[in-house]
Amino acid sequence: MVAFPYHLLKVCGGIVFAAQGSDIHSFNSRLEHVSTWKYPQQHAAESTGPAEEAQDSPAPEGPPAKRRKVEDGKDDAASNGQAKGKKAAQYDNPANERPFLQGLYATTDGRYLVAITGCDKTIWVFEHDGAGHLKELSRRAMPKRPCALTLTRDNRTILSADKFGDVYALPLIPTTTPDTSSPAPTTPAIPLSRSETPIILRPEANELTVHTKRNLRALENQKISLERKAAREAEQQEQNRPKFEHTLLLGHVSMLTAICVGVAPSSSNPSTMREYIITSDRDEHIRVSRGVPQTHVIEGFCLGHEDFVSRLCIAPGGKEELLIAGGGDDDLLVWDWRSGRLLARAPVLEHVKRVKGMEEVNKVAVTRVFATPKWWITGNGTVRTVVFVVVERVPALLLYELWHDNTLSHRCNIPLPGNPLDLDLLVDEDLVQGSTSCRLLVALDPTQKGSSATTESEDPGCTTSLMVMANTGDEWKPAPVENLPTSSSADIGEAELHKLLYTTEGLRKLTDFE
Repeated sequence: MVAFPYHLLKVCGGIVFAAQGSDIHSFNSRLEHVSTWKYPQQHAAESTGPAEEAQDSPAPEGPPAKRRKVEDGKDDAASNGQAKGKKAAQYDNPANERPFLQGLYATTDGRYLVAITGCDKTIWVFEHDGAGHLKELSRRAMPKRPCALTLTRDNRTILSADKFGDVYALPLIPTTTPDTSSPAPTTPAIPLSRSETPIILRPEANELTVHTKRNLRALENQKISLERKAAREAEQQEQNRPKFEHTLLLGHVSMLTAICVGVAPSSSNPSTMREYIITSDRDEHIRVSRGVPQTHVIEGFCLGHEDFVSRLCIAPGGKEELLIAGGGDDDLLVWDWRSGRLLARAPVLEHVKRVKGMEEVNKVAVTRVFATPKWWITGNGTVRTVVFVVVERVPALLLYELWHDNTLSHRCNIPLPGNPLDLDLLVDEDLVQGSTSCRLLVALDPTQKGSSATTESEDPGCTTSLMVMANTGDEWKPAPVENLPTSSSADIGEAELHKLLYTTEGLRKLTDFE
C-alpha cells in the first residue's frame, strides 16, 4: 500500500493549491501549509454505496458454475458471478469508485477554484479569500462524467466537456435553485444528453394478426407491461435529471479529451473580439466552434493528427492565434486555429528516447502542455515563450521554445526523480527591488524511480511528491518540499493508484496487431 501523491497543481497569485487524492491543500509563496479542504465523508459514502452493496449481495441462485483448469491445482469458475473476465474485472470496485480529484482550475483573478471528482461526476466551485482558505459554494453532479473544463473569458461560465462527447455550459456561481416541480426556463428543447433519448419498444403483433383469445390477452398484457416500463424509465430519468441550470452547447461523435477558449477578431467587425470554443476528441479531431450563444456554428477543423489528441494549449505572450496540440502522436503540432492551417511540428518521441531508461519506448502520450511567457529574459531584454511538456510515465520534462516564426524547437530535457504528474509556475515579485523571479513547481509520482538518480540510494523522489525547481543558466536545481501534510484518503495499492494517475495511454485505439 502506498500513499496518494500530489497530482494536480494550480497557482493563484502567491497561493499554491495542490490536490492529493480527494483533498486540496493550500500553501503560501514560501510553500508553507495554510489549509486543507477535505472531501465530505458523507458524500463519499453516497458515491461508493452502490458498489459496496453490490459486493455484499449474495450470489444469484442457480446451478453451480462450470469449472475449468487454469494451473496445476487451481481452477476457475466462469459464470454466475464467481469469476469475471479481464474487461469486467476493471470495473469491480476499482479506482473509478474512489473519491479522486481529476481536474483543478481557477479563474484568472484567482477568486474562484473549480474541481472535478470522477466517482460522482461532480463539479465543485470554491471561493478563495486570497489567503489560501477555500469556501465551498456549490457541488453539481453532471449527467455524464466530465473529463475537462475551461472558463469563458469573463470568468462567469464553466464549459464542461464529458466523456460522452457533449459540452455543457454552467454558470460559475449558481443564481437561484430552480423549482423542481417544473423544468427550468433555460432547459433546451433538445434532450440534455443524447443518451437520455428514450427507446420505445412496441410489439410486432397486433389485433389483426392475433386470432385466439389466449394470444389476445397475452398481447394486451404485453402492451400494458411495456407502457408501465416506459413510464418508470421516464420517471427515473426525470428524477436523475440535474435540477441546476445547465445548457447543452455542442457535441462530438467521440469521447472528448480537451477543451479551451480562443479569442480572435470578428470577421465581420475586426474591432470586436469574438470567443471560440476549441475541442478535441479521441478520433484525432480538433474542432473550432463559435462561442455562446452561437456554438452550433462550426468555424473549422484542425485536421492532421494521426492519433488521439489529449492536450490543447493556446500560446501566450501575444501569440493567441497559435494552438499547440499533443497526444498520442510522435510530434507536437502547432496550428493557426482560426484558419485550420498546420504551421509546424516538433518531435516528442525522438527526445523521449534520450531520457535514461526510455531508449526502447516507441509510443508517447502527452499529458500536459504548459506554455508561459514569463520565464527567461534574454540579454537584449526580449521575453522568450517556452513550453513545458509532460509525457506519461516518462521521468523528465521536455522543454521547447516558441520562436517568432511560429516554430517549436527542443531546448533540453529536464531529468526528474520520478514521473511528473502536473506543473505550474510560481512568480515571485519583489516590489522593493522591482525584480521578478520564477520557480517551477512539479508534482511527482514518488513510487516510480526517475532518471535523475544514478543509483538506488540517490533517488530523492522517494520521500516527497512535490518539488520546486529553479533555473540558473542551463542548469536546473530541484529541491523537495518538506513537511507536506498527509492525505485523509486511505492508502491505496500501487496498481490501483496507477489506474487513477495514468489514463492517457488508454485513449489509444488498439490495432489488429496489438
